[in-house]
Amino acid sequence: MFELLAVVGIPLLMLYAVRKLDGSASRQGASRGFVGWLREVKLWHVATAIALTALAFASLNSQQGLLDGPFFLLSVLIALFLIARSWRHEFVFLMSLRDDELPGRNDKLVWTALMILLPPVGLWAFRAFRESRWPEPAPEPAQARPMPAPEAL
Repeated sequence: MFELLAVVGIPLLMLYAVRKLDGSASRQGASRGFVGWLREVKLWHVATAIALTALAFASLNSQQGLLDGPFFLLSVLIALFLIARSWRHEFVFLMSLRDDELPGRNDKLVWTALMILLPPVGLWAFRAFRESRWPEPAPEPAQARPMPAPEAL
């Protein structure tokens, strides 16, 4: 039973972590449940989650210690890449805002300093602020178009 939980649970946990770190991922899937969340998973999310899962299993099965060797180093590098990608997405969003879109006079300067001086804390705080202030718009339903009439020859 534990093996089944590990084989299914660890890849889903890795996929959740990759999706959570992705700054460009839509937040609308959470309101539609697990199936809606799965529909919004991109191919690179799955590939990264598979790579992290393989590295985790390989580091558990290696003869070296858990924190030694190339598997742990590769896992850390992938995690740092995902954090840097997410930080860049949030920072570009912050810089694209006009000064009048933020509530305070020096808010842009404060957020910039926080994101540069304390990147993980700034990333988490600004993402929470952005999601509360500018929620993702609901996707518009696709409209059916009439089929074109066949051309007579």
